Amino acid sequence: EFLPFLTEEDEIVAQTRDADGLIVVNAPITRGVLSSLKRCKVIVRTGVGVDCIDIPAATELGVAIVNVPDLWPREVANHAMMLLLACNRRLRYLDREIRADRWAAHIPPPVGSIHGETLGIVGLGQIGGYMARRAAAFEMDLIAADPYIPDSVFGEYGATPVTLDELLRRSDYVSVHTPLTDETHHLINEDNLKLMKPTAYLINTSRGPVVQEAGLLCALQEEWIGGAGMDVLETEPPSADNPLLKLDNVVLTPHSGFYSDASSAQLPGRCGAEVARVLTGRAPLNLVNPAVRGRLDLHDE
Repeated sequence: EFLPFLTEEDEIVAQTRDADGLIVVNAPITRGVLSSLKRCKVIVRTGVGVDCIDIPAATELGVAIVNVPDLWPREVANHAMMLLLACNRRLRYLDREIRADRWAAHIPPPVGSIHGETLGIVGLGQIGGYMARRAAAFEMDLIAADPYIPDSVFGEYGATPVTLDELLRRSDYVSVHTPLTDETHHLINEDNLKLMKPTAYLINTSRGPVVQEAGLLCALQEEWIGGAGMDVLETEPPSADNPLLKLDNVVLTPHSGFYSDASSAQLPGRCGAEVARVLTGRAPLNLVNPAVRGRLDLHDE
């Protein structure tokens, strides 16, 4: 049964209380929603992040939470590199000039060379790793901040491990690839944006609230940084009066970094298979809350 995008807890409860399993894009699955589910055993999130689901509540109530982490990472890394290039090459400006019948083979400085410049990757997980591979092909110097990744992984990608503050100081481009957790909420904020170079760009394809939007707006308006490429915002979609929409040094896309025809075609089958696994007593491929196995009898295939 296909449902429209629901945001209110009462609406979600009314539509889902009899479900055996849920496949969720972004609807908030709160403790209240989970408590109302009469026989639900599994909830599949269609992407990597599971910040829209109350994981502790789900575990406590015996609901398996499953994500699909391997369909989108290359697309998101491609999108992050696209935003980086669009910022560096001042794509919005050049396109607007041509459409206004102004043809000048010149890009207003500063315009970095990209090769030999430094990319700082915040979060060297799967997507961050793919971003590192793409940046290496552009002959960029790589540094990364991720306290949960062993040094050997940094070496695999040719990235030097640094602290977040050092990364912000040294980078010509900062690309954010962390999940949204209590720890990463407003990880990039007004205070540490001041550490960045005035010519540097911030790229975010992770989750909007990882970057403090008010702080970013201040950094852009006061020219603490050169600009930003944002696929995600704190409020999506943004209100028509969001000041970011008026700034020339921002490239915005509508949380579309995940998309390709090929990956989207695989999604329904992958999600359905994960639901079927749990409902037939088998362990899913990507169980987010393994502690739930104490509440559900799931056997490995």
